[in-house]
Amino acid sequence: MGTAPLRLAAALVAMALTVGSAAADEARLFEAMGVLRVTPPAPAPDVAFRGLDGNPVRLSAFRGRPVLLTFFTTW
Repeated sequence: MGTAPLRLAAALVAMALTVGSAAADEARLFEAMGVLRVTPPAPAPDVAFRGLDGNPVRLSAFRGRPVLLTFFTTW
């Protein structure tokens, strides 16, 4: 048995540590910015907005269906 399996194992461990470190760095970044990070099993906050027809719409009206929200602004 050569050193190739050991080198491969070492490389995999190094990659796993790098990925874990990047995920931790990302979590700290979100914390520092005060951003609410919603994970898939958690329900999104119920927000109200005006639809394209001008009538009020609540996000809860779409419960159980996929929804894509796009927010933009002009400054």
